[in-house]
Amino acid sequence: MAIYKMVGNKEKLDKISATSFGQEGVLERSDLQRILRDQPEVLEKRLLIISEEFGNWQDSNRRIDLLALDADGRLVVIELKRGDTGSHMDLQAIRYAAMVANMTFEQVVVNCQAYLEKRAKEEGKAVEEDAAESLIREHLEIKEEGYQDIFTDVPRIILASENFGKELTTCVMWLNDSWLRSAGQEIKCIRLQPYRNGDEILVETSVIVPLPEAADYQTQIGQLKQEAREQSSGKVQRTQGTDAFEVSIGQAQEKFQPGLQRLYDAAVNMERENLAELSTFVNGKEDYVRLELRVPGSDRSLVWFGNLLHKGGRGGEISVLPDLQDIAINSLSGIDRLIGPSTSKSGFRHRRLSRIKEEDLDPILATIHAAYREANRIEIETETPAAVPEGQPARGTSNGHLQDGGKQREVGQD
Repeated sequence: MAIYKMVGNKEKLDKISATSFGQEGVLERSDLQRILRDQPEVLEKRLLIISEEFGNWQDSNRRIDLLALDADGRLVVIELKRGDTGSHMDLQAIRYAAMVANMTFEQVVVNCQAYLEKRAKEEGKAVEEDAAESLIREHLEIKEEGYQDIFTDVPRIILASENFGKELTTCVMWLNDSWLRSAGQEIKCIRLQPYRNGDEILVETSVIVPLPEAADYQTQIGQLKQEAREQSSGKVQRTQGTDAFEVSIGQAQEKFQPGLQRLYDAAVNMERENLAELSTFVNGKEDYVRLELRVPGSDRSLVWFGNLLHKGGRGGEISVLPDLQDIAINSLSGIDRLIGPSTSKSGFRHRRLSRIKEEDLDPILATIHAAYREANRIEIETETPAAVPEGQPARGTSNGHLQDGGKQREVGQD
């Protein structure tokens, strides 16, 4: 694709000539890396750089260009190349990802603090002793004291280059499809294409792997294939009912149990109303239990409730699946506002309970309840409510959703 400039009084388009970083004298480390370090949003929204030229390991002088945390607390290895093929970036980045895999929260904080202190020294400034932990907690919206929730077991990888050769993109797509997406991760390739416009240098950024419109779909397919393989080998157990999830509540940390119980109660209530059929999924390590709320008559769900027991327990989460939202579009149209647009390791929109405000959980569950009513072609015929103080919801409602005192009927009935 080319970039054009509209000239005159919207008379015509003049093509802007592509150039290269080499031709323009842009250096890889002192220019490109410095700029992306200070403006990581060029690569992805809400990236927090926690280290530069990271190489805190023995028997190796290799260094990661940039190390970051994404919006969901996943570790991200960022590798940059000024050249036009990105040669060997994939293998190099995989080695780096292996070296930083399973970093603890404390290790992330220590290295981020060292990075902040180095930057402050270069700028002749001072930095607080706890600046790194405060910055990370603010970035991840962690308010609970002592809560240390990050994902470092399979770090994400972002490769940024002026161009990528076919060998590299073929390798990355194979890795994504055959292994990484089943682990909830992927390698992202971002092209940085410079253009010369008079005295200005313009840079166009574009994600070439994975294709944005296909990424969510590929992630879901990859996870379903992985689950099918594990189920056929006996590594995954999927059973009707809620027993496994109910038992898992008692296995979670005590501080997470009330929230998990609320999810369980909401699911059971929907089953009693014949709005959902419940089944549980337990992975082979028995460190993750998922309660699936299937729409009756379908083998798919609008929502999953999860209990994350691994690595000391991370509490519960709500995952909103995209595949059936077309049949509950009215109810789920505002779910982003309530649950946030963040994406889980499996590619679905999700939110962990620890990051949901107490006052927001009831509206979220009410929205989910309404979505299942819509999916079942049931709507609520409201009765005229009694007068209530201005600004207060009517009795029997929660955030606009009638909970009791209404009548159910199938859509289309008089």
